[in-house]
Amino acid sequence: MSFSHHQLLTHPNGLKTHLQAQGWVVAVSGGLDSMCLLHCVVQLAQNCQCPWVRVLHVHHGLHLQADQWQQEVEAQCQRYGITCISQKVQINPSVEREKGLEAAARDARYHVFEQQLQAGEVLLLAQHADDQTETLFLRLLRGAGVAGLRAMPWQRPLGLGALVRPLLNVSQSDLHDYACQHQLTWCEDPSNENAHFDRNYLRHKVMPSVRDRWPSLNQRVATTVAVMGETQLLLDEVASNDLASIVNEMQVGKCLPLDQLKALGQARRHNLLRYWLSQNDVQALDYAAMQRLDKDFLYSEIDAQPYLQLGDWCLRRHQGHLHLVCAFKKQDSVLSPWVCVIQKHMLSGGAIALPDGLLRCKKSQPIGIALAQGDILKRCYRAGGERFKPSGRAHSQSLKKLLQEAKVPAWERDTLPLFYVNGELAMVADLWVVSGFETAMGSPAWGWQKAT
Repeated sequence: MSFSHHQLLTHPNGLKTHLQAQGWVVAVSGGLDSMCLLHCVVQLAQNCQCPWVRVLHVHHGLHLQADQWQQEVEAQCQRYGITCISQKVQINPSVEREKGLEAAARDARYHVFEQQLQAGEVLLLAQHADDQTETLFLRLLRGAGVAGLRAMPWQRPLGLGALVRPLLNVSQSDLHDYACQHQLTWCEDPSNENAHFDRNYLRHKVMPSVRDRWPSLNQRVATTVAVMGETQLLLDEVASNDLASIVNEMQVGKCLPLDQLKALGQARRHNLLRYWLSQNDVQALDYAAMQRLDKDFLYSEIDAQPYLQLGDWCLRRHQGHLHLVCAFKKQDSVLSPWVCVIQKHMLSGGAIALPDGLLRCKKSQPIGIALAQGDILKRCYRAGGERFKPSGRAHSQSLKKLLQEAKVPAWERDTLPLFYVNGELAMVADLWVVSGFETAMGSPAWGWQKAT
């Protein structure tokens, strides 16, 4: 049966469940697939009560015809009477070096999608059944596990709304027939013929022979994807239960106890770690990285300081726990000394903003100092050799020893703010108030809150 726009509403994974969305945002590149999707949505809007429709075009600037593509998409939207937003992007060179051009372009594109999507809106992408099959093969060749072999989901949350792929059950040949039937025009991307890219090599050199042998390949892949999806749900359920059993309420978040991780079997431990990282929006570890994590973090010498970079994050070990921390160092502009003279409006406002956090005035602040109009407040960081007498203690101690005693991770010690009032050390982050700078019980005090 040939494809028609009606199938977008009749298929179980179509758009029927999204008719009450705040709006449909159609991502249109100008190619065959997205121009078909746009035409289908226009037909639906003319024949039934649909959400407000607008188009989003991302200009990557990767080929000479990019400007022409943008103009043709905008012209088509004008003929349809639909609003079109075009946005140019810059490919991040570091991402391109690390992941390749295709992945860097995808990252830039999805960043625009997430920025543009408003609350309750649905982003419609034109990926089809052939794309899904290629994605499964590519992930299989890259050694993906169950999560990767789910390939592209029909829908998932994105930003303030959701992403939906209503054409995943439609072959590209059916879309081509649809475009010809309705006399649609589209742009041909010259890079689609470049077999240097993995997907193009698979599409032009491998898949034709495979499809000749197995004509129902797309349907078989769809079955595998569905099975992998159910399997991943089961694995996530097991991991969620394991996570709840090895951590308490204070630990849930960015650290896991290593002894309890060791007590789990390897397969169950790795499943838990993948789940935990995904819950914190961190890229998944491949099989080799998971083996390295076991070796370096669970079974290395106790005085070792293992480190594993995971994009914007990294894993570290401290006090018997596996910690997930931000990998980026603070910029020099943030770490530079910060000085101000306390003004009346600052005191009445109850909050003083700093480059990396906030001083906030509250009653009964557990760790806080008194500030008065005219005081010179300075925030800086460790220089080495600092000593002071913490409030409530009998003797002064070195800051180094106090940090060790408080079990502050080594990687955090040099970025803890030290607050000086009129030239004297008064408070160290949210850890100690220096004797003589404490406030009376129940009186307002200024405490430190780190930016998150």
